[in-house]
Order: sequence, then structure tokens, then C-alpha cells
Amino acid sequence: NKWGTTLSTFFEYSRGGRFSYTYAGNINGDTSGQNNDLLYVPTSAEIQQMDFPVAGEAVAFDNYISQDDYLSGRRGQYAERYGAQAPWRGRWDLKFLQDYNFSVGEKTNTIQFSIDILNVGNLISSDWGVIEQPNNLSPLGVDTSGSVPVYTFNGGPDAETFGYDSSLASRWQAQFGLRYIF
Repeated sequence: NKWGTTLSTFFEYSRGGRFSYTYAGNINGDTSGQNNDLLYVPTSAEIQQMDFPVAGEAVAFDNYISQDDYLSGRRGQYAERYGAQAPWRGRWDLKFLQDYNFSVGEKTNTIQFSIDILNVGNLISSDWGVIEQPNNLSPLGVDTSGSVPVYTFNGGPDAETFGYDSSLASRWQAQFGLRYIF
């Protein structure tokens, strides 16, 4: 048999990583330079009582909470450390090998051609195999230098929790190989 063909596939379907929502700022006064203070998720009524100096930010923040499944379920409570989770993601890889066997003296040698296609779904449709990741882990800025905290919503009027990762992890890729087996 001079020709041999191998086709293999790998499919991964996994839940995205866990993450925490925190304040952009130091609301608890612990002098940490990190955004490590877990976000209190206010109710709509509480948002109306908060000091947002820029018009429309209170409404934008309320809308942001409403569109986020995790935050909307935590209104009136603190976000949990690593309580939020990115969406499920799927990836399908494909490998094709074509062998050509021939004799050199009494020994069989093989030339093998290979094609690996990573993230085949993204090759078929640009909407498939794309990783969604959190856009903003610290959606609410806080300035505690005065007697009353002043808040800033770190998103626009149409802010959404997740955006698409445009790195190679979300794009299809192909590699070709040639191997001589003797």
C-alpha cells in the first residue's frame, strides 16, 4: 500500500476563566495601590443617591449592571472574589496526514505531508471559536478625597461586560509540514 491517509480532530468546549469585579480606586482606605476592593453592586435606588459628577453616568452604570448576568443577580450585595465567570467557548482543530510509501532497497521509506488547521470553526465563520473576555474588571472609579465618595463609571453609555479577544487564540491558523521517514 503506497498511500496512507490519517484524519484526526480535537474539540474543546470549556468555561471561561473566573474573575472579580473591583473598584478602580481605594474605597476602603487600605492604601493598596492595587484595585483589590470588591465592588458593592448597588440597587437602582442606591445608584440614584450616589454622587456621579458627569451627567448620564449613573444611568449608564445602572444599565451596565442590568446587562450583566452576574452583577444583576448581586444587587444590594458585594461581588464575590472570583465570583464572575467568562462565557463558554469552543474550539475545533483538525489534522490531515498524507503518507506516500516507497522502497529504497529493501527498506520502506515514507514522505508525509501534513496540514494542521487550528480553530476550524473560525475559518468557517468569523463568529465561531472566538473567545469572549471581560472588558472592564473595575467598572466604577471612586475618589474618596472628600467627605462624600465621588464615582465615575469607567464605560460608555453602551458598555457591555464582554468583548471579543482578537489575539491568535481566537483566530484560525494553518500550518503545513513535510516529513521524510526512513
